[in-house]
Amino acid sequence: MSEQAELTPAEESAAPLEQLKQQIADQEQRPAGAGRGLAWLALLLSLLLLAAVAAAGYWLWPQWQQIQSQQQQLQQAQQDINRQNTELLSSSQSQLQQSLSSQQQSLNSFEQQLKAELQRQQQQLQQQMQAVRELIQQSDGAPPRHWALAEIQFLLKRADYSLWLNRDINSARLLLQRAQQQLAELDDASLINVRQAIVSDLAALAELQTPDLSSVHLQLAQMRKTSMALPLKHQQAELSVTVAAPEGELKNWRSTLKYYWDSSLQQLFSARVAVPEDYFSLSEEQQLMVRVALNQQLLLAQLAALEAEPAVYRSALQQASDQLQRHFQATEPAVQQLSEKLLALAAIDITEQQLPALQSGPQLQDYLQSMAETEL
Repeated sequence: MSEQAELTPAEESAAPLEQLKQQIADQEQRPAGAGRGLAWLALLLSLLLLAAVAAAGYWLWPQWQQIQSQQQQLQQAQQDINRQNTELLSSSQSQLQQSLSSQQQSLNSFEQQLKAELQRQQQQLQQQMQAVRELIQQSDGAPPRHWALAEIQFLLKRADYSLWLNRDINSARLLLQRAQQQLAELDDASLINVRQAIVSDLAALAELQTPDLSSVHLQLAQMRKTSMALPLKHQQAELSVTVAAPEGELKNWRSTLKYYWDSSLQQLFSARVAVPEDYFSLSEEQQLMVRVALNQQLLLAQLAALEAEPAVYRSALQQASDQLQRHFQATEPAVQQLSEKLLALAAIDITEQQLPALQSGPQLQDYLQSMAETEL
């Protein structure tokens, strides 16, 4: 109590202020020591991080340069391949157009020859009919039996003409049956040899099994029209590889490095689903070439059927079937229908058979000549 009484009022008022300054000085000295420790720790971490980044750059920089070089080489190779494909496509199109034009010219010339031959045959038939009319007019006073024999002779000549010039077996068979019916109506025992010759000719024609080449020609022509609209196979879509984005914190530098590595690989390579037959995506020009190639094989089979060349006919149909299975969508109904038609046409044998010589016409000619000699 005596000491507190000895303090002056000025000293009592300054004592709390001195205590407060002492506390502030103590607080400033303590954090300064802790701050220096944190600064040294941060500097050490920065040096370690800088060394790690330098090591990673020293290890990754040659690989990155190698990847860039490989990417440039791949781009150059792709450009070379595209240029070669373009040149090959243009040359193939020109050759294909030349081949198609030559085949079309040969087909046109063959059709013109066929039309000329048909016109010539029609003129011959008209001349023969005119000769028959003149013969009938000349023999106006002859008995009806002579008219019937003249008509039978015309039918037999027309049957021989249809068989050998037109190779029309059905028409020849019908004409022989008509002549046989008229001979049966005459009921003349002296014509028994002619009737036996007609029976022999009908039996020989029945043994022939020749296909209807006109029907084959028309079917192939229709197939050529439908082949230009058939659906093609398409390559499946490529798979997209998703690369995880890197985390923003510096301590996850491994994930960041993996992200850039995967991104670089994704730019160089792309993955897709493997299929049993690996088809390439076709451009519009290549799709047109595939359709024209199928049309060309059908045209070749059509020409071979008209020319009666079985080896070329079967080879063309086989190649058309292979192209249909390889490049076109087999599940579509139009493709399945065309494939079935190709199999049906391939089973037809277009081999040209040896035609028999008809004996009924010469036999009737001998009979008429002998009858004329007896009348004289």
